[in-house]
Amino acid sequence: MMKETQEPVEKETGESSLLPPQGIGMAVAFDWGLAVQIFATPLFSLFLNSSTPMKMAGFNSPVSTVLFFLIAWLIAGGLIVFGEMIRRGRNWARLIQVVVNGLLSLGGLFSLLRLYQSAQVGNFWPVVTEVILLVFSPLIVWRLSRPVTARWFHSVAVADAMKRHGGKWIWFIALWAIAGGLLQTIAAMQ
Repeated sequence: MMKETQEPVEKETGESSLLPPQGIGMAVAFDWGLAVQIFATPLFSLFLNSSTPMKMAGFNSPVSTVLFFLIAWLIAGGLIVFGEMIRRGRNWARLIQVVVNGLLSLGGLFSLLRLYQSAQVGNFWPVVTEVILLVFSPLIVWRLSRPVTARWFHSVAVADAMKRHGGKWIWFIALWAIAGGLLQTIAAMQ
């Protein structure tokens, strides 16, 4: 006679029993790079004194400038936390990352016309944005949506995820994020 309930099956969730995930480093570098861009934009705007996002938005008084800095830096902080959630193996963050990067990839297709127009007048900075949107965003979507990565996110414990994506890994990703974020900041302000 069959039992109506099955015995609970223990599931191995140690890092050694899971295949390695894909795309986490790219996703974290993307999020942290965007945080660098949002953090650096008000600083660059302040020192460049050109037609910057702050001036275009009507931030001319000292109070509105400080408010702009605070809002930008809060958003940048949120992106750092979001990247950290990816690093810690939070599946909800993976799903959001896939959707957002998918939408950004589509946006990159629509901004190809802007790249063409800018290149005609000798401004090649939009290439930086296009590479991010048309190369890195689709790669992030593809790699984070792989079955092996989904299984890893569903099974990994936070401690195991942090152990796997810690140490030198964090510094390497942070360097990529800083370099990419600063390049994108310059590109966006041209």
